[in-house]
Amino acid sequence: MSNIEFLTILYFINTLVLIGLISRSIIKKSPRFFLKFFFISILACTLIGSALKGFMDISEFSNRQILANTMLFIWCIKSISSYRSIKVILLSNFLEALRGEIASKNIFRIFRLILKISLFQFICFSSFISTNYLSGASHLNYLDLLGLVICLLGITLELISEKQLRSLSFKKTRVISTGPWAVSRHPNLIGIFMFFLGMQIIAFSAISSLWSIFGFLLIAFILFQNILPKIEKNLLSKFIEYKTYSEIVPKIFYFK
Repeated sequence: MSNIEFLTILYFINTLVLIGLISRSIIKKSPRFFLKFFFISILACTLIGSALKGFMDISEFSNRQILANTMLFIWCIKSISSYRSIKVILLSNFLEALRGEIASKNIFRIFRLILKISLFQFICFSSFISTNYLSGASHLNYLDLLGLVICLLGITLELISEKQLRSLSFKKTRVISTGPWAVSRHPNLIGIFMFFLGMQIIAFSAISSLWSIFGFLLIAFILFQNILPKIEKNLLSKFIEYKTYSEIVPKIFYFK
């Protein structure tokens, strides 16, 4: 099985899972189900890809593939209860367009929208996809270990940041300025970036995986050029004290 055939099969599997999620949300008449489980489609896609690789005897399973799929499993399970505001911003245009096509009962355009969002998701997670085709040597190298450390640091930063956000409702203040939030206004986004950076480093050790860097660059663009500005605009309009906070704490690290 060629790389193109493998990717095409996984892309349509990802699309079918998304169709299932959207269908369930239509039945419930709410996008909450789709938003909650949005990233589960890519997890199902990679796990089926691993099974397909073994069934078709494409190559042997490697520690790198197991590592990549384990990290993806952890992140996707975490995503079920996390990233709600991020997913709303990310998918707002898609959901608005989907509502319009559902109202007009245009099946062809609905399917086209799903194909687009599936391709978008598929490209973003290309580092995981590439490690499930020809994952390279069975043993892990120093690059894999470096990637793993960066992934774990990213997840840890996300968890700490999100824990502080959840505790915000029990405090009088509406802006967090302690912990990682004292160093950056968006440590949760930095954590996501670090996770995908670590995975991209791991993917570099797989065979013919250089193409996956486009997915990582797309994620970086989405995080810092799409999601971050919209979060900033929303917070500035909702909380007066956020302006003072933004004058003290940088957006990312050292630059505002």
